[in-house]
Amino acid sequence: MASSNSSAVDLVTAEIRRAVLTGTLAAGKQFSIRDLAEQLGVSHIPIREALRRLESQGLILLPKARSASVAPLDLKDLEAIYRLRYVVELPLAATSVGQRTPAEASHLNDLLEASRDLDPEVAWQGHYDFHEALVRPAANPWDDRILHTLWMAAERYTHLVFDPTQITVAERARRYETHRVLRDVAMADDPAAMSEALRLHLAANENRIRAHIAPLKGN
Repeated sequence: MASSNSSAVDLVTAEIRRAVLTGTLAAGKQFSIRDLAEQLGVSHIPIREALRRLESQGLILLPKARSASVAPLDLKDLEAIYRLRYVVELPLAATSVGQRTPAEASHLNDLLEASRDLDPEVAWQGHYDFHEALVRPAANPWDDRILHTLWMAAERYTHLVFDPTQITVAERARRYETHRVLRDVAMADDPAAMSEALRLHLAANENRIRAHIAPLKGN
């Protein structure tokens, strides 16, 4: 029974997250937990657990017992997410240089190729897994918990600018090239270069997101 409930929570969490990322549930939109349960065909129990998970990722607000709302887009939240990514992600990526097994190096290459797949979901997952693989050799379970929280919180912002369903051939090539640079540095024996390359990559993304959402927020 516990396994079945956990599976339902996972499915509901994924469905609500997808709705937030795609804008089906727009930033600031309030909705009824009861109505959402009826729409998804599940009881309120997995809905509440899924919403608590998404609240911890900064996607959902739960101000009342029977309702929830999508967290608004916020430049200060964006700055906090990326500030923490710089602190946690850069040293782990740097420490991972030179520690990869041949199988891990091959997997990093596979993820780079997956990140430019024509299937948007495959490409998006490949990109997510690629960043995870950059820190994998050095990351411990606590690092994983923190980074996955930050990556999921960042997803709604990156999805606005880097929506994989709305991408030109030229933009797909540009994204591939920026990640190919990270792959090449990750395979070299220069931790400082890895840290700097990833810092520049994250900073460029943060700046593009900031420019995109500032007009939406009136900032």
